[in-house]
Amino acid sequence: MRAEKTFKTLDLYFSAFLALHGIQPQLQNVNSRVTFAFPVSDDFYQLSDLFNSNEPVPVASFITAVKTLRGQMLTL
Repeated sequence: MRAEKTFKTLDLYFSAFLALHGIQPQLQNVNSRVTFAFPVSDDFYQLSDLFNSNEPVPVASFITAVKTLRGQMLTL
């Protein structure tokens, strides 16, 4: 059986961008810091490229995604 690869980051804004596009993170508390873990896939790599290319996003939706993740961080 093959283990699924994951990408972990502390970047709230990158995580919100991915969440906005349908890839929800798994939040993990590591040494009192919240990390966002994402399954690695072709979609993940494509969205990563878009994020790094400064892809336009709907501002209100992006802010909602940031606030949602921040709320999840605080409850963790």
